[in-house]
Amino acid sequence: MKNRREFNRMIEECKARYINLVITKSISRFARNTLDCLQYARELKAKQVAIYFEKENINTMDAS
Repeated sequence: MKNRREFNRMIEECKARYINLVITKSISRFARNTLDCLQYARELKAKQVAIYFEKENINTMDAS
């Protein structure tokens, strides 16, 4: 995602554990395609960073 400089900065800050929760309007606003979304969600979850998708009411740290 080379054209999303601020998104990439946010991901790096999450990985460095400066951020522990990302709140976004919807899945489509977070990532441009499903594979990218899943990749970032897995990477961030491994670092104990949650993503909350408001429209879908999904929190990646929920057990279900």
